[in-house]
Amino acid sequence: MSLRRLCFVLPMDVDEAVLAAAEEARYRVTACQTVRSYVRGTVGRMLSCLRCRSCAGADRCRDSSGMAFEDIAGVDEGGGRKLAGSGGSPRIFSYSELYIGAEGFSDKEVLGSGGFGRVYRAVLPSDGTTVAVKCIASHGDRFEKSFQAELAAVARLRHRNLVRLRGWCVHGGEELLLVYDYMPNRSLDRLLFAPASAKQVPVLSWDRRRRIVAGLAAALFYLHEQLDTQIIHRDVKTSNVMLDAEYNARLGDFGLARWLEHAVCADDAAQPHLEVSPSPPSLRLSSSASANYQFRLMDTSRIGGTIGYLPPESFQRRAMGTAKSDVFSFGIVLLEVATGRRAVDLAYPDDEIFMLDWVRRLSDEGKLLNAADGKLLDGAYALFDIGRLIHLGLLCSLHDPKARPTMKWVVENLSDGCSGDLPHLPSFVAHPKYISLTSSSDSGTTTITTESTVTTQSKPVYATAAADTIYHTAEDGRSSSRSADSGGNSRRSSRPVTIPNVDMPREISYKDIVAITNDFSESQVVAELDFGTGYEGFLDSGHGRVHVLVKRLGMKTCPALRVRFARELCNLAKLRHRNLVQLRGWCTDHGEMLVVYDYSPGSLLSHYLIRRDDAVLPWRHRYNIVKALASAILYLHEEWDEQVIHRNITSSAVFLDPELNPRLGSFALAEFLSRNEHHGGHGVVISTSSARGIFGYMSPEYMETGEATTMADVYSFGVVVLEVVTGTMAVDGRLPEVLLVRKVQLLEQLSRPVEVLADRRLDGKFDSRELVRLAKLGIACTRSDPTARPSMRKIVSILDGNDEFLDKFEQRKESAEDWQRRNAANLALVRRFQALGIH
Repeated sequence: MSLRRLCFVLPMDVDEAVLAAAEEARYRVTACQTVRSYVRGTVGRMLSCLRCRSCAGADRCRDSSGMAFEDIAGVDEGGGRKLAGSGGSPRIFSYSELYIGAEGFSDKEVLGSGGFGRVYRAVLPSDGTTVAVKCIASHGDRFEKSFQAELAAVARLRHRNLVRLRGWCVHGGEELLLVYDYMPNRSLDRLLFAPASAKQVPVLSWDRRRRIVAGLAAALFYLHEQLDTQIIHRDVKTSNVMLDAEYNARLGDFGLARWLEHAVCADDAAQPHLEVSPSPPSLRLSSSASANYQFRLMDTSRIGGTIGYLPPESFQRRAMGTAKSDVFSFGIVLLEVATGRRAVDLAYPDDEIFMLDWVRRLSDEGKLLNAADGKLLDGAYALFDIGRLIHLGLLCSLHDPKARPTMKWVVENLSDGCSGDLPHLPSFVAHPKYISLTSSSDSGTTTITTESTVTTQSKPVYATAAADTIYHTAEDGRSSSRSADSGGNSRRSSRPVTIPNVDMPREISYKDIVAITNDFSESQVVAELDFGTGYEGFLDSGHGRVHVLVKRLGMKTCPALRVRFARELCNLAKLRHRNLVQLRGWCTDHGEMLVVYDYSPGSLLSHYLIRRDDAVLPWRHRYNIVKALASAILYLHEEWDEQVIHRNITSSAVFLDPELNPRLGSFALAEFLSRNEHHGGHGVVISTSSARGIFGYMSPEYMETGEATTMADVYSFGVVVLEVVTGTMAVDGRLPEVLLVRKVQLLEQLSRPVEVLADRRLDGKFDSRELVRLAKLGIACTRSDPTARPSMRKIVSILDGNDEFLDKFEQRKESAEDWQRRNAANLALVRRFQALGIH
């Protein structure tokens, strides 16, 4: 018998432990008839539980065969945190539900208005949830395309700093409505630019401002680099930054958003002057992204955005927006937050109408701090902090797109504790103004033109409408008008609205599953997975044939596996990241438990590491795999709406596609936690009756107490890092030292150089600096004391080359006695296995 993939539930066996947990759980069912009619089958009803609140007295969901699916426990866990089971996929709302909730779309429920219509507050009669309903006022071709783009984009996005789409409605084939989470503190511009006389509007504190811009930066980084395809927002501005109850930033309004394939934007990622690491390797366009070909940026010729936030290159003919366009707009928002001034304000003299030109002039005069918002009380902020924020805003809004940083670099430099020197600002004297204003005394009108150092046009390349229609402030409840992309045809179309195919996880018929797997033929088997088998095949969809992996769970009558199946679906249906396995559907017919994922032919990371043939995993790919895996775990820990503790991070949980890009799967043991902004993420604890996971990857404190934390995931990640460095599995009974972490600890005690850990099959073909970094990182992550391990955010920064963070953790060495004391349970189990002849 082999130890390599020995799954443990300590001290009870798998069935007893999971059933014991299920006995403590409360069960949920849906009360919403609309959803019940929309979703069929056992798992369908289970997923609908995520959309509605529990019914009093209801205890479980059953399918026609009587099989019960238990939901995740909803009990409070101390510190105001709660195990979560809410936040499922967007759904279709009935018009009557929204009409009643918004009191007939009464004027008193209006939250705001813009170029595309009004936004109403509504209380859903089905469960009392307060939502925001965006009504599209008109739908000529341009308006309808905006609705389609927003629906197609936001329905798939999952990030804590993006406004969450709850669903949509099309009424009478003409009225278009999008339903979002309600943001009680409305939009950032409403608080930032409130007049001093508006005493009912609180002044945003400096701490809140810093947290808002950090959240907005994280959202844009997610859109630009953490999805299968890059999404360019094209309308980043303060009126599109919503604030939730805790004043966390939530970016909304994706009406102008467009897709850009990563292969197209690869050159845009390099930032040599800022010493920014390049973006992860390009990925092939996924099937879900291919469905939205009509929104690809390459097919968009019109300018999109708002004057004051539009980058200068947008005014050139045949300009195509890139991620650097969003970076420019973000820089303007940064400057607005620091200065308290609008990007454009006609109340100022002509040479100060555009805030960017004004701040640039102050920078040249050495008076940058004079731009600070006067509404902030003296002492409410450090001069260094506000100066750094303005400096960063000017870097993001540089005239040359190639000179602007990436959002990843911005996120790192906005993080707590980051105080390193920023690149020097250039002199702006030679820079062209953002927009030149020329007045005509004869006609009394103002003409707005643009300058460019690139174009050779003698005439202005962009003109706007009359001055009195361009800029509407938020004081009268209207948002800024759009530029050329939002004007145009306001005629109502006689044809019905086209709803894009929102490719969300769905129930797949057993007949289709049989066709996909060729009746579960052995020739279709690609991997033996945890408690099941993986079959590859092709699924017919509305956009052609899609390559999928069907996971078929064995032991279908095992109650513990039923719980695992339900939990894995609950978890995966709500996550979206380029390095996470993407759920496509499920099937429970004929007593089966089948899950269908998007799939690219490849293999598991563990297979590449243990292969003894000539196919050695090159070092470049190893390093990129670790970086991508770290990004995915950071997303789970800190960047999604709820905090996810995976609890099963192993090299066998990492799928590699043909280009060796990784995707983390195996979410059956994962726990979702509601966030509490008043508590730090690293102290989160999930108490269970026992530890569950793969032996060799579980941290010592988790095995001892059964309390899973983010630091337990960091430990498991560290073990995978050491596997990647050494080419040795976490547990191998054939070796003198069964546990890889034990082998590494002994070498550290002997003060051996970490280079000796390198996989011999690499034959010295590796980057020595990167190898030392990975080896030291793996050691730091697998410290027995959880407080001595770095967080995933620190890990991501270290992998980007910030070795000063690693040096601090390297100093936290532990003695041999401490290691043996903390790892006594692991060592005792190894001795038992050896006595039983298990290797």
